[in-house]
Amino acid sequence: MKLNKFKNTKSAESTIPFVMSVSLTDEVIPPNNSFLIPIYAEGHDPGKQIFGVEICGFRLEAETQDDLLLPTSQLLSGLINSARLPTYVFAASHSLLVYPVYTVGDEVYATTPGGPVFRHVELAKVREFLSDYLHTMEEIGTVDRAETLHVRGIDKNTLGLMRPSFYLKKRVPGEPEFWAPVFKAEDGRSIYTYAASAKRQVPVDGGYEVLRLQRLVSDALIEQGRLEYPFDLRPDRLYPGALDSLLDGLTRQPYDLAYLAGDDEDKTVLPLYRNGRAYVAVEHRESEERYSIFVGRDPLDIRFKVGQDMERRNVCTSVDEVELQVS
Repeated sequence: MKLNKFKNTKSAESTIPFVMSVSLTDEVIPPNNSFLIPIYAEGHDPGKQIFGVEICGFRLEAETQDDLLLPTSQLLSGLINSARLPTYVFAASHSLLVYPVYTVGDEVYATTPGGPVFRHVELAKVREFLSDYLHTMEEIGTVDRAETLHVRGIDKNTLGLMRPSFYLKKRVPGEPEFWAPVFKAEDGRSIYTYAASAKRQVPVDGGYEVLRLQRLVSDALIEQGRLEYPFDLRPDRLYPGALDSLLDGLTRQPYDLAYLAGDDEDKTVLPLYRNGRAYVAVEHRESEERYSIFVGRDPLDIRFKVGQDMERRNVCTSVDEVELQVS
């Protein structure tokens, strides 16, 4: 392991005065084994500044830049598992605890300090196993008062955390869940996810990349026998900008889906769009200011999928409460 630090450019040195170069060519399998980690400075008085780095969700601080080198090497040594650094981390937002998640072949596995390792082919199942264990041990929340684990990606250049651009999810009653976070590449020219034993990537193309990645991953899961119907995998939690780009390439249809949610007096309306042979419904998740996408072969298929999801979430009591109506 080789660590060095050097001064950052003048334009950035007020907040990131130094950058740490890290080479793990002898410890981590290629290609991602060399990194440039920002060293942040907090405080305006040069004599009272604190310097820090953030590595895979773990923060280290010291009074000088040089004092960060040893703890950084120790942290990296502890994070390396099976000659790999984490692909993701699960982060508990309230407890501020972080759990590394690794990808090896078909398996994803999460580690706990001095505790068990949880393995499965599905990232969703690993989070479920880990959450159940942590709540039972009351390491985060309790069994009765659960705390959610959020997934974050690892930037392959800086080892900083990345929020997913959106997710690909399968939630079919009676079948194992599947979900995979999708990230934008460092150069912004493609989006990718790790699914079905490989990195799946498509170029950014004016919004079409969302449905293209959905189809690429669904085909791979079908080939592995982990998905039966391609439209059971859907994009979820899109940001407004990504949704706008997607809708620009779709054709608005003259009908919507509508349902009464709980005690609401007015119906919730989901607009319908078409993309070639596929139909798309859009749900606004107002509490998060993000959007869920439902994909189907025709409007009735979409109506069933939306109704199924609303019933699962206890928004509606029956699939039949979702209606197709003229807009």
